[in-house]
Amino acid sequence: MKITVVGGMNLDILGSPNGPLLARDSNPGRVTLRPGGVGRNIAARLASLGADVSLITALGSDPQAEMLLNFCRGSGLDLSLSLKTDLPSPCYLCIHDEEGDMALALNDMQAVDQLTPAAMESRMDAVNSGDGCVLDANLSPDTLAYIAAHARVPLFLDPVSCHKAPKIQGILPALFAIKPNRMEAETLTGEQAPQMAARALRARGVQRVFISLGEKGVYFSGPDEEGLSPAIPLPAVPLTGAGDALMAGLTLALLQGKSTKDAAAFGCRASYDALMATL
Repeated sequence: MKITVVGGMNLDILGSPNGPLLARDSNPGRVTLRPGGVGRNIAARLASLGADVSLITALGSDPQAEMLLNFCRGSGLDLSLSLKTDLPSPCYLCIHDEEGDMALALNDMQAVDQLTPAAMESRMDAVNSGDGCVLDANLSPDTLAYIAAHARVPLFLDPVSCHKAPKIQGILPALFAIKPNRMEAETLTGEQAPQMAARALRARGVQRVFISLGEKGVYFSGPDEEGLSPAIPLPAVPLTGAGDALMAGLTLALLQGKSTKDAAAFGCRASYDALMATL
């Protein structure tokens, strides 16, 4: 299975406290560095699941870029179509609480803005030579629209955040599948209930919708069926990357011809396996 991912890769700086997180104070804990970014995380998980993956992203010309490339060597990702810029390499800073959930995060993704429609024009033949393409909403609205207009393969999309989700409104009819979390789905539709939000997204043209509900699992909706796929119980671990692994599992399962329900279950398993691997 050949899949292209177009989106962000950044250096993750992750902090986890040893106990309850105290605001406005220096908390003892652990700080780790690792490659991240929604696009990169999805690409890496797809590669670990056996897919042939090409990642189209943007990097800077700084030590962080070389660090990211070193991290990615041996992961099976093809970065030959990625773009080198003069901007700082994308960086994501996240503080977890004692339960492993995000308490606060900041990101600097300005380099990804260099993935313009003009930059993608010469890369669309490679995108269309594969079996599918995954997009993340770190891309600009113009770039998302350009890819949606010129793609001849199924498109999958991760909205990334409530702040970035609105930029995808114009390409919803072009999407084979979308994977928002509950808040992103509400931002896109105005509906609080996952079932209603999923139906609203499908009414706007998305073929299959998977709404991540954290520890409750995934609400799925497609032309064949809809319902809840329960999450596999986890110990207390940082949950960064869970949604990206879920997206990778959903994408691969759907491209393999699995039903909407079976794809949701496969995605939940992929998310669980990815988090357990961090222990």
